[in-house]
Amino acid sequence: MVLLQVLFVVSSLTLGVHYLLKILENVQGIAGPLEEANYDAQKIEQGEAFTPDYAAIYNSYQALLKNAFSFLLWMSAIFLALNGSMWLLSHWMLQEAKEWRVKRKEGAQFLLKAWISALVLLGSFMVVSYFVLLYFIRISPSFNNIIGVLKALLGVFVIIHYFFVVALAVAPFSPWKLISTWMHTSVRNFRKTAPLYLIVAAALLASFVALYQAIQYGQSVILLLALGLLSIVLVTVSRIFWIAGIQEIQQEIKR
Repeated sequence: MVLLQVLFVVSSLTLGVHYLLKILENVQGIAGPLEEANYDAQKIEQGEAFTPDYAAIYNSYQALLKNAFSFLLWMSAIFLALNGSMWLLSHWMLQEAKEWRVKRKEGAQFLLKAWISALVLLGSFMVVSYFVLLYFIRISPSFNNIIGVLKALLGVFVIIHYFFVVALAVAPFSPWKLISTWMHTSVRNFRKTAPLYLIVAAALLASFVALYQAIQYGQSVILLLALGLLSIVLVTVSRIFWIAGIQEIQQEIKR
């Protein structure tokens, strides 16, 4: 699982850098002609073109959309494949030994339910966030308003993420019990589940802050690598701890 986590981080960073360079090139292809455009109202009224590079701007814009879509598509595939596999292995570590045919069937069902949960919760949040940001960018007179909207969306994301990780923790339940178990755990037992979520989030946040400080310090490669490895291990351990905690809450509910 640690190796899969390392692969997930490395592949995500590699993909992000690759497409970031392409998107920056596309942005430059749009901004360059606009910087040299004709903004003189009198010359425009006399028939002089705003810019002779309409085709170049349009092609750069189309390439920007294509690269952004490709990045989201590949990032989603990596997230669903690797992150889903790590959650599945975490569940298997806490289960009794079973025949490989049974584990293969249960694994396929788990991945299907995990992907549906990601599509319903995270996918819908991304779509709604896009349109909300687009709306406020158009009507907001100040960038500070956009910052306020981003903070509100971040708060909503924390709530969505809470329900998402609860869904992943209870995904091994049969489809008939999955929804009721998910709601019972995340809503009715919020006073037990929420503190567990906050403990895990605080531990991960502390490790990421320490890693960020090491990056800012930038004087010790060994320290940076050690904290990076510690963060990866902590993500793996916290996932197992979260699943075990949810299972304990389920046992208390049954008792």
